[in-house]
Amino acid sequence: MTSPRLLVVWMAGFQKVNRRVFAEVVAMGVPVRLVVPDQYGLGDRVITDVEADDAPYDLTPLTPKGAHPRLQTLAGLDEVAREFRPTHVLIDADPASMLARQALNLPGGAPVWALTAENQPAYYGRDLRAALCIRSMSKLAGVGLTFALRKLVERRIEHVFTLSRDGTGVFEARGIPVTQTPLGFDPDLFFPMPEIERQAVRAELGLDQPVIAFFGRLAPEKGLHVLIRALERLEDLPWQLLIDDFTTYGGAYAESLKVELSGGALKDRVVFFEARHEEMPRFMNAADIVVLPSVSTPKWKEQYGRVIQEVMACGRTMVGSTSGAIPEVMGGHGHLFAEGCEQALARLLRRLLTEARFDDPAARDYALAHLSVQRQAEILAGVLRGASSKEGTV
Repeated sequence: MTSPRLLVVWMAGFQKVNRRVFAEVVAMGVPVRLVVPDQYGLGDRVITDVEADDAPYDLTPLTPKGAHPRLQTLAGLDEVAREFRPTHVLIDADPASMLARQALNLPGGAPVWALTAENQPAYYGRDLRAALCIRSMSKLAGVGLTFALRKLVERRIEHVFTLSRDGTGVFEARGIPVTQTPLGFDPDLFFPMPEIERQAVRAELGLDQPVIAFFGRLAPEKGLHVLIRALERLEDLPWQLLIDDFTTYGGAYAESLKVELSGGALKDRVVFFEARHEEMPRFMNAADIVVLPSVSTPKWKEQYGRVIQEVMACGRTMVGSTSGAIPEVMGGHGHLFAEGCEQALARLLRRLLTEARFDDPAARDYALAHLSVQRQAEILAGVLRGASSKEGTV
C-alpha cells in the first residue's frame, strides 16, 4: 500500500506567506512537493526573486507560460511529477484552465484537485453578447475557450475546494465533489500587539487620531471610492485614513484616487504606507477600524476577502460590505453595510467613531477557530486521507 503524497501546483506560492498551509499539511504526516512560479506580477512590476523559506516541503520554482491566468502552464512540471510520483495533485486555479489540463496529463495519472475562488455560475450567453456588441474577436475566442475547457477539462477534476457557500453551490450544480475551506491566515503573524508596541507603530506613522484603514488592491470592484465618499461626510469628526501608497498600481482608477486623496477635505488626513505581506500585521494593529467596501459587478462579487480574517485575528474592528462572501467570512462578527451605499457606511463609521470601542476579541476567537491555516490544513489532509482510504492506501 502507498501512503498519500501530494504534489501542489500553487501559482500564489511565489510569496511564502501563501505556502504556510502546506507546512501544516507536512506536519500532519503528508509529504508535499510544492511547485510555484518563478516570477510574479505585482501591479505594473514583475518580480523574479522567489521568497525562500525553511519549511518542511520541497519547493520547486518553474517558469510560467501564458499571460492570462486561464491559459497559464508551467514548463518542466512533467519532470517534477515523474520524480515525485504523487498520489494526488492539487492546483490553485480555475478547474476550467490550461493548468488543470496540464495537471490531468501529468505522468502517473494521479487524481487532480483544484482550489478555486470562483463563486458565480457561467453566463455564456451574456458574455457572448458582450463580445459581439463590441466586435471583439479576442473576447469571442475567450468565451469559446472557456466553454471548451469547462466541457473537456473541468469534468475530469476529481475534487474542488471552494472558499464560499456560493462557490460550493456553483460546483455542486455541475456535479463535481466539493469541500469548502478557508483561505487560512497564519496565527504566528496575525495577532494583537501589546498596546505599548501598537502605540509605537502609530507614533512612527504619525497616527494620533482614530484610524480608519483600507488594505487591498486598487480596483473599482474593491470599492475604495465608496469609502472615500463616506469619509467626506465625516469631516466634523477626528479620524485619519491609513492606506497603501499606490506605488505598485497604475491605471485610470488608481490615478483618479490619487488625485482625490491629494486634495480637498481628505488631503491632510491620509497616511500612506508601503509593506510586504509579512509586515501587514503592524499596520493592521495600528488601525482602529478596517473597511473592505467591495462592490459587486455583473461578472464579479467578493470571492473571499482574506484581509477580513487577518484583521479579526489582530483583534481590530472589521467593517465589510454585503458583497459576495464578506458576510460569510466575518461569521457574524464585525459590522456590515449595504454594498455601494456610502450613506450607510458613513452612518456606521460615525457610530463606531463616536463609541470609540475598537478592540474585538470575540472576532479573534472566531478567526482562530475557523479561518486559520491549521484549519485549512486539517480540511485538506482529511479529504486526502479519506480519498486514500477509498483507494486502498493508508
